Amino acid sequence: MRIVLTDPSPSQLRAGNFSTVKRWAAILRKLRHRVIVHRVRDPKAGPLPGGDLLIALHAGHSHRAIRRWKRRDASAAVVLALSGTDLHQQLPAGGAAGRRVVESLEAADQWVALHRHAERYLPADLLRSKGRGVHFIPQSALPLAGGRKPIQSRLRLLVIGYLRDVKDPLLPVQALKYLPQQLSDGRPIEVVHLGGALSKGWQRRAERAAQREPRWCWLGTVDRTRLRRYLASSHLLIHPSLEEGGANVISEALVAGIPILASDAPGNLGLLGDDHPGLFRRGDARQLANHILRWVEDGGFKSRLETGSRRLGRQHTPTAETAAWRRLLTDSSIK
Repeated sequence: MRIVLTDPSPSQLRAGNFSTVKRWAAILRKLRHRVIVHRVRDPKAGPLPGGDLLIALHAGHSHRAIRRWKRRDASAAVVLALSGTDLHQQLPAGGAAGRRVVESLEAADQWVALHRHAERYLPADLLRSKGRGVHFIPQSALPLAGGRKPIQSRLRLLVIGYLRDVKDPLLPVQALKYLPQQLSDGRPIEVVHLGGALSKGWQRRAERAAQREPRWCWLGTVDRTRLRRYLASSHLLIHPSLEEGGANVISEALVAGIPILASDAPGNLGLLGDDHPGLFRRGDARQLANHILRWVEDGGFKSRLETGSRRLGRQHTPTAETAAWRRLLTDSSIK
């Protein structure tokens, strides 16, 4: 098939949606499809290309592309990949943005999500009228080449993500207020944050936070090789998002086998499960700090977190992601 894949990422970002599109394009080409990536937020992208199938990432940002695709040929199939912004911000907010999401959902022939609980957040009447659910496509990652080797001189807590409101990136800084300067064995604690600032305002906030709290180390944007070195050398990954649609970094951490402390944002629940022992309430710095101390002091808690990561990691391999796409593309509704 000739597949057009929309990329909704802004030109300055090279993570999140951009990474997903790059990986999906490689998988689809491996499955012997011709893939054309169309950047829907790039004014220089030109008209929407034609093809046999449109895979539209982000119901809101790809709304115009979906409408043009169906206007050109109503029988040409659309697979809509729902983002966290679609499910947990624009759809519940309603208004013009919410209507665009609903219209994209109605036009699509199949729905895809990056976590398992997406159906919880879709309108019941729409689910009934379509008579189908949502395909879960696991995001994949490669194992760490040399395995995990957490640094021994300190407790290293890792946060990965751009500095923006929805990611609540400074919650770990607040959690440090409830943690001792060093552990009972004498090791200091540090939080390493990887990810650039999306605005000058966030850059100033990060710089002030680093001045106030020397245990928080903000390194900004790093390349993939360095990011994976930090995954290997860290003891815990912290993912404090307020809203989440299924983060790439969760999959990276699961495949790496690093234990995860995550907020109870929908996408985190959909990837880790409602019973994940490392969940904390969104915005609750004290509970996050308690989990960190419990991981240090409670061997059973530590074992459950590590075992859970290894178990879930087997579901996020390239083989599993490729198989999910192969099953979806053989569905009669998109042929």
